[in-house]
Amino acid sequence: MAGLSFINYVVDEMYYKTNSSFELPEDESIEINEEIKAEIVIRSKSDAVVAMQCTLEENEKTPFSFDVKIVGYFEYNSEEAEEIKFQDFLKANAVAILFPYLREVISNLTGKSNVYPNYNLPIRNISKEMQDNDLIRVFNLEE
Repeated sequence: MAGLSFINYVVDEMYYKTNSSFELPEDESIEINEEIKAEIVIRSKSDAVVAMQCTLEENEKTPFSFDVKIVGYFEYNSEEAEEIKFQDFLKANAVAILFPYLREVISNLTGKSNVYPNYNLPIRNISKEMQDNDLIRVFNLEE
């Protein structure tokens, strides 16, 4: 057993808009720079909620814009955590657990336009990337 348990997730927000003024570049390459952030709310010594949001702002270089937010529910078992703090578990593991769900929702949402192919967020070490760029905010209601 692990010290962190993933209970469930829900899609909290979903927004998509096709950019009607977008023109495909001659070289047919499109660079998409989405922003991903997370907020962790530690509600008790063993209970936390993690919200992960991905946004692509509308601009002339992208065929669409979107904003997706998912919320995951986690429990902590300190006896099985091998001395890893709840907050550390959440910053490293909860974000990594939620990322595939976020990718799937965005892929489905962008593909529904029937104009452009599905956009798949690149696979990467999202936990490290977000921690290195200070994109995870933690709120501890226990303190």
